[in-house]
Amino acid sequence: MASSPLHDVTYGGGVGFCHDALPELLPAAYHGPLVVALDSNILIDLQDHGRLLVDGDELPPEVTRDPRYVEELEQLEGLLNLWMLRDIRFVVTPRARSDGKRIRSEEASARRLATIDSIVESLAFQTEEWGCDPSQEDPDVLRRIDARLPDGPDRDLVGEALSLGAHVFLTRDRRLSDRVRGMTEGMWVVPPSRLLYELVTNSVQPFGGGTCGRPGCPYGDGQLPAPDMGKWSGLLSALGA
Repeated sequence: MASSPLHDVTYGGGVGFCHDALPELLPAAYHGPLVVALDSNILIDLQDHGRLLVDGDELPPEVTRDPRYVEELEQLEGLLNLWMLRDIRFVVTPRARSDGKRIRSEEASARRLATIDSIVESLAFQTEEWGCDPSQEDPDVLRRIDARLPDGPDRDLVGEALSLGAHVFLTRDRRLSDRVRGMTEGMWVVPPSRLLYELVTNSVQPFGGGTCGRPGCPYGDGQLPAPDMGKWSGLLSALGA
């Protein structure tokens, strides 16, 4: 898996994670942020329901008719709660961004479409400069993707996420997740519920867990100061919260 400044240990985003604490999720000897690339369907969920999720409000009746969808939204809320205090770096690749706007083009006003750009920019906030461009795709990556992903949008989305070295491609597309059996080329392709389950069962919480505590660990005992508030103020503004 690729490595870049996107994976560097910094403290503006909060405490990161260690391989020894999350061996199934992170590469060997890794200490740093959890890098999560978002599918366009997750980006649209944030646009449609992000404010309710952040505020902890009830979802509308037309949403609650689908229990599986409600579960994924609730787990996405749990991931957002972790993101606010832990160094989880949500990134949106060019294809996910364009797909999100394409899907919305027939049903949303220009103002609503602009919200997607605002959410993308706020999710990318970090006090320190990440110094990488997710659009710089490695041409060899697509050729290494599992043969079960033929040419098309799914292949492009997963390829971009792999190119930037994401640990997780977060998607509600269970067909895609099942196709790659949850992982491809060392990157998990899973829905919010699966990722949150992995974190919680390994004792990850907003204020602790997920670090190794070994000598030389950049996070020490995992009790570093809380992240810069600017990390999440942009997202709250974009969601109108």
